[in-house]
Amino acid sequence: MRTLNSRVPGARPRSLARVAAVTAVTAVTTIALVALSAGASTVPAPPRPATFVASGATKVVVRANRGLNAKVDRYTTVTTTNAVKIASFISKLSALPPAATGIEMCPMDVGATLTLRFYLSRAATPYAKVVADVAGCGLVTIYEYGGSGVLTGIATDLGGVTFSKFVATSLGIKKLQVL
Repeated sequence: MRTLNSRVPGARPRSLARVAAVTAVTAVTTIALVALSAGASTVPAPPRPATFVASGATKVVVRANRGLNAKVDRYTTVTTTNAVKIASFISKLSALPPAATGIEMCPMDVGATLTLRFYLSRAATPYAKVVADVAGCGLVTIYEYGGSGVLTGIATDLGGVTFSKFVATSLGIKKLQVL
């Protein structure tokens, strides 16, 4: 094994791999500290991807998962065909800001989610699925599907807590999570 400082009397031998690893860790730590000292807690969000929930849904199936602590009534499923409610869900989703990338500290999350599946008239499979975290960082993940049910796009937005409460209130779903 090739080492550095092997000819210096009293120096501890160090491998090239160890030196490279320590150098890489030091560089990453320095960059993180500079970013934090400048007041940046996250990397700025990338431009919003073209993924969104298109209009045209005639049915939305909503499933509330109240999280790991729910001992009874963990799941509730509600279906709506009300065009006004469906349009309001899509409108709220379109207004959500994209999630930032990078390091973020989030409040407690017990795994509670609200999942919405959007269907076109007489379709057996949804053309879009939205999974909103009702706590924690409150992320909203939007999945778009093509005509044959193939995943065609994914986007992650912020605003899951507010969006979940809006949907739950609109559909009469009580208690979104159990702490």
